[in-house]
Amino acid sequence: MNAFQIDNNLFGLFKSKKRIKVLNFFMNNSGSFHFNEIAKQLKIIPSTLEYHIKQLADLGLITHINNQYKSNAYTKLIWSAFHNLTKLEPLIPFLKTHNLPINNAKLLNDFSFLELKVIPDMITLLSLMKNKFKRNLSRIQLAGIFNLELEEKMMRFSELDFKIEKIEIITNYENFINFLDYKNFEYFLSFSNLENIKLFLIDECNFYIGIVDAIGVLFLPDVNNVIDFQQCLVFEGPNNIQWLRETFLWLKNQSKKITLTENLIKDKFLFKTYLNEIVKSK
Repeated sequence: MNAFQIDNNLFGLFKSKKRIKVLNFFMNNSGSFHFNEIAKQLKIIPSTLEYHIKQLADLGLITHINNQYKSNAYTKLIWSAFHNLTKLEPLIPFLKTHNLPINNAKLLNDFSFLELKVIPDMITLLSLMKNKFKRNLSRIQLAGIFNLELEEKMMRFSELDFKIEKIEIITNYENFINFLDYKNFEYFLSFSNLENIKLFLIDECNFYIGIVDAIGVLFLPDVNNVIDFQQCLVFEGPNNIQWLRETFLWLKNQSKKITLTENLIKDKFLFKTYLNEIVKSK
């Protein structure tokens, strides 16, 4: 069976405002319509409408039966896809200069339905986070390659002085080693009790996710595959946060849990040895 393919000319059709107007007419009106009726309602001269309708019909975006035109299931699917792309328009400059290294078809598809905003610099992000961190936090989820200095700066700038109920961290071997060697390693573990801190080891994850209750951030690699810690996407609202949590869970399912103990926290050499053993056993 051949894989489903979309005609390469399809999205080029949406460059025309008149074709969008025609498709919008079919999306907002059920049933079949004669050519003259469409021309009258849309106030498009017949010769122009004929040209656009022929293009739409040739690609299957409208059906022509018994001298009447109507939409079909394919019309609705493509129209939905087009609108999802237009919702991403504010993000397009950012997306053109970054990669989205998520090898999961459902997550990639659902990403087009999100309503996100780009944070252009760290001062803006720090200010946003400080405003959000005015109450106790139930859960923090971190995944990927994180910038420890940035993390500490955000926490100290936000003046966090309370306990976090649950902390989950997913990262790779190299980042864990950097974490253990970081000068203020203990600071990151001081916000919660040991039993509420869950660590997971993953082979690779070339982006960074941070989720704190009702807000999340996503740092992506640039086109050179280097994570850009100057700009990020911000996730707010239930649907957007849900996508980020599903992405976190997808990474978690690829990870191996680290059994955290007091001895590992106190003895970094022992911790590194333990990590090496996990890597060798995978």
